[in-house]
Amino acid sequence: MPRTSERPAASASFDDMEVERDSEVHVKAARPQPESALLETPRSEARIAKRPRLDDETADDAWARGVTGEPVIAIADDLLRRLPLDHRAGFLLSLMDGTMDLETVLDVSAMPREDALRMVRSLFELGVVAFR
Repeated sequence: MPRTSERPAASASFDDMEVERDSEVHVKAARPQPESALLETPRSEARIAKRPRLDDETADDAWARGVTGEPVIAIADDLLRRLPLDHRAGFLLSLMDGTMDLETVLDVSAMPREDALRMVRSLFELGVVAFR
């Protein structure tokens, strides 16, 4: 038979209903605003809200369509070893020996296409990778 505690149970330090109402207010505030609400906001805030995201997958795909040649490592090995790269970027770099085009590298990587493409683009923009 389990022993029961002699200590009194502490009451909750918050009101469940108040937390639920507060959460609902935050959810409503986070929902996308209709176009009419953007017209009421100051000009700069409306422009920021309408601006396409910089990390949009379509931007990466458009970049990939404009790339020609095979990806190769464009920096010296000693400099490459000093870069703070994670294991996924290292694996992608190991595939970039100039024998496969970008689409093949993305297929062989077995990573989600969006993630791999974003990493390759970042490496290219940093000057680590070039296309020849």
